[in-house]
Amino acid sequence: MPVLDAEVIIAGGGLVGATLAGLLGQQGVDCIVLVVGDRSRPPGSLPDPRTLALTQASRQILQTLNVWPRLPRERIGRFRRMHVWDENGKGEIRFDCEDLCEACLGYIVEQEVLQATLNQILEFIPAVTCRIGVKPVAIHSRDDAVTIELPDGQVRAKLLVAADGAHSGTRELAGIGHAVHDYQQTAIACIVKTELPHNDTARQRFLRTGPLAFLPMADPQQCGIVWSTDPGHADQLLTMAAGQFEHTLKTAFADTLGAVVVSGQRAGFSLQRAQAERYCKERIVLAGDAAHSVHPLAGQGANLGLLDAACLAEVLLQARKKNRDLGKMRVLRHYERWRKGENRFMMLMFESFKYLFEYQKTPVPLLRNMGMNFVDQNMYLKHFIMRRAMGLTGDLPAAARA
Repeated sequence: MPVLDAEVIIAGGGLVGATLAGLLGQQGVDCIVLVVGDRSRPPGSLPDPRTLALTQASRQILQTLNVWPRLPRERIGRFRRMHVWDENGKGEIRFDCEDLCEACLGYIVEQEVLQATLNQILEFIPAVTCRIGVKPVAIHSRDDAVTIELPDGQVRAKLLVAADGAHSGTRELAGIGHAVHDYQQTAIACIVKTELPHNDTARQRFLRTGPLAFLPMADPQQCGIVWSTDPGHADQLLTMAAGQFEHTLKTAFADTLGAVVVSGQRAGFSLQRAQAERYCKERIVLAGDAAHSVHPLAGQGANLGLLDAACLAEVLLQARKKNRDLGKMRVLRHYERWRKGENRFMMLMFESFKYLFEYQKTPVPLLRNMGMNFVDQNMYLKHFIMRRAMGLTGDLPAAARA
């Protein structure tokens, strides 16, 4: 049975795995990417309705990879303002990029468009080899290398990266524990045309059952929708007739953008908070959703994954320059220390917001709305929140810094 050798094997060719492969490959690190399933969309299938809210830091990472300039300009939305308000009260917060003298707060990109562009970039990096439609079936770690058994052979490397999503089979094969908390919520994703223009404003209304976000896309009257709600209500939203769903969505959003018309399909995704008990062991490291999952209310899941990829790439490239073994714990612990605490902090912060806005017993709604208005009037605090959310501050990898 033939054995293919590389420096790094990456299980998972999604956003995080492909970004990591690109960052390593463009520096000459031989990578094999194991992509589960076929990358092409089955004939007759509908487009993926998910949209990603990307920070300035994520944009810079994609710029480093030369992915950002290759994205179709007409498919990139930019939001310059953000409006957050509570269904149960008059509290609200408004953010504006002009307050920071920035061109925008962030970007809205269709996940399918970004993934397709990443795939194209990898094809032109000689050091990156993609194996399509395969996944690890067994892992054998030794002192000097890790060998991964595939259905059709074996691959061997100094390091195996598990970047194959929240239900990572690679993480399970590696025997790394994964604590999961089910939020008992489902996120509904779709794309809509709105009667009124979005004016480059991202809007999020906190409802009793969960947040509803309208994310402005490149078309001035098109938005990506993320509606988090309880599973029973989500099932109703997914199965109701298009006209009824559009009316329900318009009403839930308080007619903020007028009538809405759904473009394409609606999709539902179960929500959970998860954190791996460790991010690494000898010869194996986790990144992205394989290591952690967060609530989508702040749209930070993709950004945390991209930062994982950029931080891990930086750690590995620095170790390689010093002729260190990339799979050793003394190298991998640096990445774990860098990212695990930050990811946990963000995860718990989003969760606290979730429960704060869901709790409706007096006097919490009153205090919550007073707090929102206080933040809205405190420019120093708003600046701090904006800069952190935009990826302009924090312990960032070099690839994320402008």
